[in-house]
Amino acid sequence: MAWTERFMCDICGKQKADNDAWWLARMGCHDSRDGSPMQPMLKLHPWNNLVAHSAEAKHLCGAACAHKYLDRWMGDLLAGDGLAECAPAKTAK
Repeated sequence: MAWTERFMCDICGKQKADNDAWWLARMGCHDSRDGSPMQPMLKLHPWNNLVAHSAEAKHLCGAACAHKYLDRWMGDLLAGDGLAECAPAKTAK
């Protein structure tokens, strides 16, 4: 029996074909190293099968879906969502 791996665009639901040039997006935190608070960061890069298996990776079928994802991410930040993931952990006293 053959094993088939399928990736779907997290925005439009399109299934990835072998020769499609897709993108991956991952969220992280930027450390400015100057003592200022960490800031949310979105990393967008060309398709990589190894990275595509990461639970944090968002699969994007092209520029239109990448733009839509960026727009949603920016809107969430303006609404206050997503900022907590970069906040320093509170220590127990």
